[in-house]
Amino acid sequence: MSALHSIVVKRLGKRRTKRGKRGAAAVEFAMIATPFIFMLFGIFETMMIFFVQTTLEAAVSEEARKIRTGQAQSLTAPITKEQFKANVCARMMGLGDCSTRLFVQVQNQPLSGTLPTPWEDGTLTPGSADDEPYEATAANAIVVVRGYYVWPLITPGISNAMRNFSDSGGTLGNYNRIIAATSAFRNEPFN
Repeated sequence: MSALHSIVVKRLGKRRTKRGKRGAAAVEFAMIATPFIFMLFGIFETMMIFFVQTTLEAAVSEEARKIRTGQAQSLTAPITKEQFKANVCARMMGLGDCSTRLFVQVQNQPLSGTLPTPWEDGTLTPGSADDEPYEATAANAIVVVRGYYVWPLITPGISNAMRNFSDSGGTLGNYNRIIAATSAFRNEPFN
């Protein structure tokens, strides 16, 4: 009887240990999945920032060429500030809200000094002369064309590390990354 008893106890013991390990994989997956998912979102958000950066640089460069060659200053159909901004937005392939988050500037470079940073006061106002100046340029003038896009950050944790602009006015939110593209050149002698 003792041999039969020991066989039954061994089999029951094995079943009990199998039942005890049954939920371990689910618990281990839950412990690993949460940081893994946040890491994936962080990678995706970083990838989107680089993609928007590349797209904005290409858009500003292509549209700045119209100023450099004199097409934007033509007497028959000059490009207005609104048209220039719309052209940059169209080249960004619908990646964002251009009406409130895209800022473009066309300025003659002063002979001495630097151009001001538009968000130094903590606010950005679409269409304002301070945040979006659009100066007329002449042949052989040194011109700086800048485009800024205020990208909203959404991934918890990475938002604090990557933000470089908090809108004190409150319309753009506290977690933003300003993406900038610049094209500086001397206009061609198009006159």
